[in-house]
Amino acid sequence: QVSEVEEAIFDANATRLLEQRIREANAAFEAGKRDLAMVLAEEAGERRLTAEMGLRMAEEEAAAMAALEAGGEAEATMISERIAGLTDDLRAHELAARDCAEAAHRIRRSLESNARLLGELRRGLATAKAAAAVDRANRRSLSAAGVSDSAIQEARRTLERIRVRQSEQRDFAEAMERVERDPSLKTPGASMGPRIPATDPRSVLDRLKARRATSGTSSTTP
Repeated sequence: QVSEVEEAIFDANATRLLEQRIREANAAFEAGKRDLAMVLAEEAGERRLTAEMGLRMAEEEAAAMAALEAGGEAEATMISERIAGLTDDLRAHELAARDCAEAAHRIRRSLESNARLLGELRRGLATAKAAAAVDRANRRSLSAAGVSDSAIQEARRTLERIRVRQSEQRDFAEAMERVERDPSLKTPGASMGPRIPATDPRSVLDRLKARRATSGTSSTTP
């Protein structure tokens, strides 16, 4: 009687513990999906800004070329400074978009892996419940059959309990270890990215002058 009560308590607690771990793993999985959505949205924003920067740079370069054609060296220099700043901004947004794309890839792979692991956990829970039910049915069957040797009965119950407990703990431990060991589930630190050197406005102006000179030579060549 005492042994059966203790085992019933153990079965109930073990099952509840496994169910709790599954709920925690599922909550982490749902949080991962939200993280993926946020990273994808951030990537889209960075790529949109990159496109806008490219258009602005093209407009500024056209204005600088026009100033050089008109002999406005000072104006071309001022525009070149703006182009240099836009160049730095463009490169920064390109790097940010690339970092977002890499993070999204890692999160997506982690979610795919953890979806499979959650399936294993749920199957393990179903197996543990079925094993516990079979164990209880076996004990009731032995009791109803009136087995006289109480020592043998207790030994068989103990053996079945050990098997069920080991099976539950093994299924749970193996699956949870893989979930917790997955480095992609850990909150990544903010990626600083490589240091971006500043663009020299003078180099921009020199490049535009060279383009103008080349354009002028081409136009005068018979």
